[in-house]
Amino acid sequence: MNQQSHSWWVAPLLLTSLYSSSSQADTELTPLMVSATRSEQVNPLIPASIRLIDRQQIERSAASNLLQLLNGQSGIQISSLVGDGSQAVVDMRGFGPTAGANTLILIDGRRLNNSGDRANPDLNSIDLKRVERIEILQGSAGTLFGNQAVGGMINIITRVPEKLSGQVSAAIGSDHHTNLHAGIGDRLDNGLSYNLSAQQKKSDNYREQNEAERTDLNLRADYRHRLGKLFFEQQWIDDEQENPGSLFAEELAADRRQSADVYAGDYTNSESKVSRLGVTQDLNAHWSLEGELTYRKNEREFQNSFRNFPGSPATQDRTVKSFNPRLIGNLSLPTGDALITAGADLERTDYTLHTSFGPQILDQSIDAIYLQLLAPVNEETRFTLGYRHARIDNLIETASGSDRLDDRIDAASAGLNYTPSKQLRLFLRADENYRFATVDEHTNVVFGQPVGIDNQTGRSYESGIEWQQAQLTSRLLVYRLDLEQEISYDASGFVNTNLEETRRRGASLEAQWQVSEQLSLDGSLTYSDPEITDGPFKGNRIPMVASRSAKLAGHWQFTTAWNLFLEGVFNSERVVSGDFNNTLETLPGYGVLNTGAHFRTAPWHASLRIDNLLDKHYSNSAAAGFDSTFTQRVGYFPAPERNFWLTVNYSIE
Repeated sequence: MNQQSHSWWVAPLLLTSLYSSSSQADTELTPLMVSATRSEQVNPLIPASIRLIDRQQIERSAASNLLQLLNGQSGIQISSLVGDGSQAVVDMRGFGPTAGANTLILIDGRRLNNSGDRANPDLNSIDLKRVERIEILQGSAGTLFGNQAVGGMINIITRVPEKLSGQVSAAIGSDHHTNLHAGIGDRLDNGLSYNLSAQQKKSDNYREQNEAERTDLNLRADYRHRLGKLFFEQQWIDDEQENPGSLFAEELAADRRQSADVYAGDYTNSESKVSRLGVTQDLNAHWSLEGELTYRKNEREFQNSFRNFPGSPATQDRTVKSFNPRLIGNLSLPTGDALITAGADLERTDYTLHTSFGPQILDQSIDAIYLQLLAPVNEETRFTLGYRHARIDNLIETASGSDRLDDRIDAASAGLNYTPSKQLRLFLRADENYRFATVDEHTNVVFGQPVGIDNQTGRSYESGIEWQQAQLTSRLLVYRLDLEQEISYDASGFVNTNLEETRRRGASLEAQWQVSEQLSLDGSLTYSDPEITDGPFKGNRIPMVASRSAKLAGHWQFTTAWNLFLEGVFNSERVVSGDFNNTLETLPGYGVLNTGAHFRTAPWHASLRIDNLLDKHYSNSAAAGFDSTFTQRVGYFPAPERNFWLTVNYSIE
């Protein structure tokens, strides 16, 4: 490691001396219930930065979807192609166009990411009214969570009722946005609980050729008994979306809401079904068994056009079956209790794509085993060791024939967590990670490139400090992420490519200050330096990653019923997607203000949220493309101007 990289590890240790004068305060770091160890643990003190968004924070944000809630969170950048955020990508550690395959999104521990193809996780499948809390783990989690947990992991935990409750809500918003929701749940005396909800959304959205309609139904049943619990969940989703495409600069200047004529028939209609069965069983006083069996099926019809020629209808079908058993054990050591997690992740994907260019068929299996030990050295210090072995088997068929693409990857991790007082925590961590190439990265049905691309591997180094003094909580995190054969797409050559070596270095600082019983402030600053360090693009920046981002927010609970908030979010300029030569114009930076209010008095509560309060014209996504003369140009995806959501909710509890 060179001298410059050593400085990233030293910074948190220097802060320890700054903190020493205040470490004797009568405050302590707040215990958290988290599942970052793949089982729910109270304050497991793992060597990682975990940010928790609880139910109270979700409500007072007045957010109507996950993207509004995550936007501006420390270490997170969001890019969206359409106004409702349905084609948005959550980016952690600066991956830009491939963030959807390098940031792992889970809901109750179930993967939303697709291992077989590059379709981004369906974030609109998450109904915030069903969410209890959101856990954000920054940095690599390759040994415990495996494929695609490269930049970080977000786990959305849904609510399990403790008593009879129900709610009905209606929302209206800009661009003819409507949202109707109803739900009911209860826990019975025999240990059985259920939660049933239904939601329908409609919107014209911000741009022409951008109408959307979505219906989803969710059912979850839990049965608790003396030695554990069983659960079953079922989800049905019907989603219809018109796709407005990108705009060139002169079109953007003339009318931000327009859609080019060539995109007039573009659409995406999909139907999804998810079934899941899970178990938690105590085996004895020290060991328990957990596991889930999941079946997910998605059928999609779509049409995507290019500026040079219109598209034609196509179909995409995906079936994913997974089994995720694990053993959780507590081992008594002379220094304290150690936590052992040992498990397997088994996944099967059948994927078929039919377009006018020919078929693309994938039969994929991924099998992985892992082991992690979290053990105390003494009262102040804990260490973590982890290991994973993964194997992937791909059988790919195209119009030109079939190919087998198999591989094996090992990953390991080690970390140290030091808590010298109840107010202070420091940690160091090294974690190996990987990402398997998807079928649409192994092949290119449009331009017929040869089948096969290398899988991506890397190492992540993290160091952090958390401290709390009176009503102030602060976190500092520094990191370095080195990747080999990073998988990406070069728009200038219409090819999927491996970037030989890339490096990401960065730091984030965040703080929450409870100024008074009624007023709280929180803010964050994030710096990232994503660079290609070898190969033909050596020295260039990775596209669609802002080097600086910031957020400042205030929450005012001025009565027991009323809460107001105001937040400002800033991102610096970015290289546009696909421009690895760094020769095209950059996507300008932007800053926006969002505000909202939440009112609650049983059984009613209502919220109003206004985004882009100052009506700023900006785009938060752009990509290198070609016009009708095959001249390379930048295509922009304009973000909505000032817009609002008003929600009224009636609850029975």
